[in-house]
Amino acid sequence: MTTRDLFPHDPHRPQYHYMAPQGWLNDPNGLVQWQGEYHLFYQFNPHAAVWGAMHWGHAVSRDMVHWSDLPLALAPDQPYDRSGVFSGCTIIHEGKPVIMYTGVNSPHQLPCIAYADDTLRTFRKEPTNPVIKTLPDHMTYDFRDHSMWNDGEYWYQILGSGDGTHAVAPLFRSKNLLDWEYLGRMIQSQDSVNEQMYECPDFFASNNQHVFITSPLPLRRVIYMSGAFDGRKFAPRKRNMVDHGVSFYAPQSFTDEQGRRVMIGWCQEQRAEQSSRAAGWQGVMTLPRLLALDDAGDMTYTVAPECVALQRETLVHAKNVTAAQVQHLCGRVASRTLHIRATLHAEATGSATIVVRQDPESGEQTTITWDRSRNELICSMAQSSEATGTSREVYTIALHHSTLEGLTIDVYVDCSLIEVYAGKYSVCTLRVYPKAEANHIGFTALGDVSVTEFLVHEMGFAHA
Repeated sequence: MTTRDLFPHDPHRPQYHYMAPQGWLNDPNGLVQWQGEYHLFYQFNPHAAVWGAMHWGHAVSRDMVHWSDLPLALAPDQPYDRSGVFSGCTIIHEGKPVIMYTGVNSPHQLPCIAYADDTLRTFRKEPTNPVIKTLPDHMTYDFRDHSMWNDGEYWYQILGSGDGTHAVAPLFRSKNLLDWEYLGRMIQSQDSVNEQMYECPDFFASNNQHVFITSPLPLRRVIYMSGAFDGRKFAPRKRNMVDHGVSFYAPQSFTDEQGRRVMIGWCQEQRAEQSSRAAGWQGVMTLPRLLALDDAGDMTYTVAPECVALQRETLVHAKNVTAAQVQHLCGRVASRTLHIRATLHAEATGSATIVVRQDPESGEQTTITWDRSRNELICSMAQSSEATGTSREVYTIALHHSTLEGLTIDVYVDCSLIEVYAGKYSVCTLRVYPKAEANHIGFTALGDVSVTEFLVHEMGFAHA
């Protein structure tokens, strides 16, 4: 789509993360690998950089990092989905790809099916849609977003819903995808204040356990719960944040042909809506993340190794150096598209700070600090931008796992998007909007801090 050419000089438009050609992008949908190709569908308004007229956009990739745009997959063109084709998933049923999505005929939200051809390029909606025609068990009109899995002769699915008081994930099963039996509430929230509806549920097995991921309303943060599933009920034992940044929302995961669980999330803007309207675009996807539970039921996250293909020039590569030496090396770097990896060691009172998107003249900067004494990571946007209407959030993240042996921090900077990985257990996504000149980096330390490795790469374009 040539509309990408409209934004070559926009200093805030990410370059190596996937974005829609123009307009509004939100939830990733229908993630699947089929015949060697990765397919990314997403909620898309092609007409304006605001939410509305939800379509399914579509992109394809061989490596999950170099994406090619494809024509729209689904449009709101039937009586049962004329208010929008909302989020859903792609499964492989009887050797063929099938999409389960939410058709919206306001205020009704009901499950619908679309069949794909063998190339996953053209789509045909099921004539009898919607395939679940009534809401069970006192569910509200918020009845959308699908997570599906196969077990024996049955397909199972959960949706995101609520009963007016508690968030609920209703469980259904079917042999043919058309006739669905309601099995009850797989899980119900215990927090009637922050969790009244489970948006974008995602459910899968990992390391002999199960994981339930959701973006509850009105909490609007992404959480996971790990625990045991008996085929009808899910009993969570642990709970934590998936990502500590408020811009990260509505992720979806899938199992690829290598057996890896891969997640992609939507990064919302954190600036005034009129700025996004004027820019002509809104919303971006994260880099693909590999997920797994450890033996204790804690989620681990790593960037998919395919992302190495985005690296271009090596700008800094230093080993066993002092903080002062790293600061000197950072003075050579000026870029808005970077990957920084720092492997750090500190005594009990030590701390270290990585500075990105820095403009020495205006003072704009975003900082990522490891406080060894408190075992915390502090991601600060307090000085990220002088512009009005932008986020000034400061995230203080407890690192629940020991960093006595040191900590590796990976920072992916892509214009207005920053993804921070602290070890393998904590991730924080930021959105910042500084001046174009804020393209410097820095490093400071307090106390006894040593740097085992400091590596900086320029990052390249993600669109094929």
